[in-house]
Amino acid sequence: MQSQTSSAPTIDDRLDVWKAYRVASENKETGDSLSVFEDAARDYSAAHNESPEALGMVATAELMKVESMQNLLEKLEAFMHWKAHLETAIESKPMDPDLRVFRLSVQLHVPGILAYSGEIDEDVLLISNALQSGSWSKDPEHETFIRDLFHAFDLTLELDSDEHE
Repeated sequence: MQSQTSSAPTIDDRLDVWKAYRVASENKETGDSLSVFEDAARDYSAAHNESPEALGMVATAELMKVESMQNLLEKLEAFMHWKAHLETAIESKPMDPDLRVFRLSVQLHVPGILAYSGEIDEDVLLISNALQSGSWSKDPEHETFIRDLFHAFDLTLELDSDEHE
């Protein structure tokens, strides 16, 4: 019988995965950093097997791996499969800013032909509000990484002042 953590995931639990994600995002040309992120996501998933966060982390690692696939049909099938898992995670926990960062980064990097950009504005708004409220205050490096993502893609840090519907 495997032992599993029954407590809800905490921000502290995510710090290692955030770091691995940042390194993988910044070093996409090296498969080693992506493997580290995938391992961190799977370790998190093993500790929090029922959490949407875990599903989103693993899906994001797998979506990042899709970029290096050679066979276009397999690439499309893998993308659609893992995109569905990421969307399921977000549907389960729609206000989780980390899941929104994961989806936003995927949406910003996939070709337009895949038509996966419909939630960019929604994600930018939620992430902006999370930045303003200090969601990543325990990890200033991660907060800076997210702000840098916004700057790199010329996204506006707009805050929701009248409770977006």
